Amino acid sequence: MGSDLRIYVDGGNRLTKVMEELKKPFSFPTIVSQAEIDLNYGLNFDMWGMEEDIENVEINSILVEIIKDEESLGKKLVGLAAEDKGLLIRDRNRYERKAGDEVIVFSTLAGIAYNLYKHNKDNQSIDITLNQPLIEYAIDRKNSMIKYNNNMKGSFRVLFYNIYNTNQVISQVKFDIERITFCPEAIAAYYSYAIDEYGRVKGQYKDDKKTIVWDIGSGQINVTAFDGMKVVGVNTFEKGMMDCYERISMLIYNNYRDKLDRKPYTHEIDNIIRYDGGVIKAKKGIGIDVNEIIGSVFDNFAYELSKDIREFAKSKLFSNSNNIIFCGGGSSILFEDLNKYLNKDFVCLRSNVGEFDNVIGSMYYRMYKDNTEKEEE
Repeated sequence: MGSDLRIYVDGGNRLTKVMEELKKPFSFPTIVSQAEIDLNYGLNFDMWGMEEDIENVEINSILVEIIKDEESLGKKLVGLAAEDKGLLIRDRNRYERKAGDEVIVFSTLAGIAYNLYKHNKDNQSIDITLNQPLIEYAIDRKNSMIKYNNNMKGSFRVLFYNIYNTNQVISQVKFDIERITFCPEAIAAYYSYAIDEYGRVKGQYKDDKKTIVWDIGSGQINVTAFDGMKVVGVNTFEKGMMDCYERISMLIYNNYRDKLDRKPYTHEIDNIIRYDGGVIKAKKGIGIDVNEIIGSVFDNFAYELSKDIREFAKSKLFSNSNNIIFCGGGSSILFEDLNKYLNKDFVCLRSNVGEFDNVIGSMYYRMYKDNTEKEEE
């Protein structure tokens, strides 16, 4: 095995989609640090570079088999290949514990393997920092950690298959996961704001600064209240952006049923919002502008959420002037609507990385944790 790599792993809802963000330093999940080479935890993202000739495995055609400690966990589609087949996890983990969910664990391991392959890293010893779901952290932290350790620690061999010839192995990677450090969602995001690049607490966060972090995900919304660096309250709301997408999908189909063959999938709604300017393709390639429907659904969702935000702040004895940090993928979409309902009473801060706040925050958490341990020696 090679030298240790640190990998920061998001605990997001849509794990069958191994996200590729070409304009950002993170994909899901992503290698960001190699101890002997990169002493600043991967903050210099140009250090590794990319292997331009790695083309055998494409993100839209990932069929993988994962072998853990010489026992196969099966062969599954992940990434865009799974999305195209309608195999997104969607809301399956809302009421199930993620730590024990076989599909989520499989997809997480596949994401790690794909990024190892992408960076041409094989036979590696891996140190993982994992975004533990906030509800598991709050309710059943110990058992959740045990499940993650049982499911994700070990020796792995991941085989990538030709999606058109499912018996043909086109590449493989090997790695050992030897250590897992846990940093809960929403709590993780806070560290990217409160910790500097040296792993120290920023001055304004040391004392009595009060901040609430709202992590708006696809299936859940996690919220954490902080007094300085102390956690003074957490909560999870069983709703998220998928509820908006389902509502938008239903309204579009009801309004344009004569022009559509079927009700759009939620991931199609996601794509038309992110990439297609709010225009959905109908029969014979006709484009339908559905921005009015999208805007109305988001505005209503933000209004209802603003009432939850006020109630939570009030329950934690927070004054109106305190900061609210919005993060998660949904924050990028909903911020303007939320700010409209809240900005007279709160200082609303918008994340500039959206769905990557937790995984970046977990990196800062490790910097802070390592720096604290070093000072105590």
